[in-house]
Amino acid sequence: MPVSKAIVLYYAAGDEAQIAHAKGVFIRSGVRIRMVDASQLGQAVGSFAGVEVPQPEVQDHPPVEESMMVFINMAMPKLYAVLTALDKAGVPRSVFKSVLTAENARWSFYQLYDELKKEREGMESKPQ
Repeated sequence: MPVSKAIVLYYAAGDEAQIAHAKGVFIRSGVRIRMVDASQLGQAVGSFAGVEVPQPEVQDHPPVEESMMVFINMAMPKLYAVLTALDKAGVPRSVFKSVLTAENARWSFYQLYDELKKEREGMESKPQ
């Protein structure tokens, strides 16, 4: 992958305090932030990281009202440290989080959101 430094793609749908807390964690952790806005949700996730992937077919979709973070080029120890810091900073655990993979790099942000949402619903519906 051409990205050499840790980066997070951040679609922020939360309140301003939540966004500020998350950005503060990223800055203190040395993680570059690339904000994604609603007009970019149809673009391939990998394209934001410089990965050459075909752009997904443009499709209509309902608005995404939940925040998403996609972590790129981050070693596991650093990822765990960032996730712990986000938790301590009060960023809700309900924010969707993913790492960039060869598979999801080809998906649009909306497709990734849809997959993460299905996974969460599946986990929440399992009996404990």
